[in-house]
Amino acid sequence: MSNVHEMPKVAISSDFIDFYDHAFFPRSFADVVWDRRSRTEMSKREQFALLEKLGFKTPEHGTVVRVYHNLKEKFPGFSEELFDLYTETVKVVVYLDEFVHQGEGKVLSTLGDALKNHPHVYCSKFVQSQPSYPGIEYATSYRHLQIGRRSFCLRYGGFGSWMSNHAKEVEVEFLFEGYEGRGPLSSHVPYPVFAIDMVQSGPWLYAIDFNTAPGLSGTGIPLSPQEIYQLVAEWFGNAKNDC
Repeated sequence: MSNVHEMPKVAISSDFIDFYDHAFFPRSFADVVWDRRSRTEMSKREQFALLEKLGFKTPEHGTVVRVYHNLKEKFPGFSEELFDLYTETVKVVVYLDEFVHQGEGKVLSTLGDALKNHPHVYCSKFVQSQPSYPGIEYATSYRHLQIGRRSFCLRYGGFGSWMSNHAKEVEVEFLFEGYEGRGPLSSHVPYPVFAIDMVQSGPWLYAIDFNTAPGLSGTGIPLSPQEIYQLVAEWFGNAKNDC
């Protein structure tokens, strides 16, 4: 493992606070500043494009009008009346703001209502997670969390919401630590810390979100603030050497 003193001194510029922030250098002493923002620089459509490039399965996505026509092409035997009924049952997530996370900037709507109210706004077909509590509104998702060369798998469950990580009550379960090293996933993503959220529907896992500034508090990952700093500083050192 590289010595932390051989790595660049890293400071954080951020719009939120996390439990490990104190392990980083003040900006006046830093060699590099990690710009960590909850409002990402990557739009939702760019997120889906990256996820597909990385090999993940994604739900149908595009502008509401585009998704409407794409789905209509998949049901050529449906009459206009029957497909109109279908649009009142199938749901889409409409991204009113494509750059925010933490449950903000998006609404759940039927495709029919979205077509009337937000025809040219970006959306994705809603993936209903498999219910774990019959009779209770509950959503669950799985998160691939990457911190430098180390990765972790988490499960999020949200009660009283269609969103698993933004609900009245959220439970987080640390599942396991994954591959360690600069694997194919981290090698193609230009961020020291990121998360990919996935929802299971039937046998499939659909990637629905790419987050370049995931919160780490409450996740149960077995890392101290100093270890997180080491991993981030190591990432910036490698990125500089790769240039």
